[in-house]
Amino acid sequence: MQGSKRGIDKSHLLAMVDDATAGSTVYPPGGRWGPRIQQNLQLVLVHTGHVHIHVDDEVHFVPAGHVALLHPGHREDFYFSEKSETWHHWVHIQLNDNVPEQRAMLERLPRFIPLSDTMNRLTDSLQSLTHSSIQNIQEDVRCTLGVAAIMLYQSESRHGYLEKGKHPSIVRTKDEIHKNYDQPLHLDRLAALSNVSPEYLIRLFRQAEGVTPMRYLWKVRMDHAQELLRSTGLSLGEIAERTGFKSVYHLSRLIKNFSGRTPTEIRRNS
Repeated sequence: MQGSKRGIDKSHLLAMVDDATAGSTVYPPGGRWGPRIQQNLQLVLVHTGHVHIHVDDEVHFVPAGHVALLHPGHREDFYFSEKSETWHHWVHIQLNDNVPEQRAMLERLPRFIPLSDTMNRLTDSLQSLTHSSIQNIQEDVRCTLGVAAIMLYQSESRHGYLEKGKHPSIVRTKDEIHKNYDQPLHLDRLAALSNVSPEYLIRLFRQAEGVTPMRYLWKVRMDHAQELLRSTGLSLGEIAERTGFKSVYHLSRLIKNFSGRTPTEIRRNS
């Protein structure tokens, strides 16, 4: 985990990535793949089912909703769920021999982490380029997306490190908020998802985050709303609808309260 805390230099990563591709595969119940020697840096994004990955003499269980990181030069066997289909995406990142210290840092990242919506979207973009009719022209773009996937994995590994040791109810609630901030979310629902009382969830959040769960939710909504103000031409009504606000008035009032500026001022300054 220490490698993910130090960070991997982006310019060095760009120098060591020769190409990147992505695809999708479904294995039937009881499916198996291998043995093989891994040739690339590979991400395996598990959506349904699960997989046991034997890497040399170690076995790693990767459940649905997680992404695994595999390194070149290792012997691998894959054993998929016996009871259900296992659907997964893969990302192959072809590395060269430049910057060996960066490759050593990659080896220190965790073997698998929770799968985020951002990683899914990045993989979808890379897959569309992989099957494009103008692949040669887009090779630089694929390399850049490959580097982005590595950096995202590193960043999300660091997030997992920072969240380590926190009460599971806090981690679960924060994940729900970040995934569904645009939907109606209430304290009772958030507490029920974590099997704790609303009062206990408030106490946990105040101790760990310094705010209540609902205050955390509105801060997440506010951050997304301000980003849309800065980077899009969407109307305030559209932004309010996309970020979970009840009305334009509600959005404008909270933006002013949180940031000290009106939506018009934020958009003008950007």
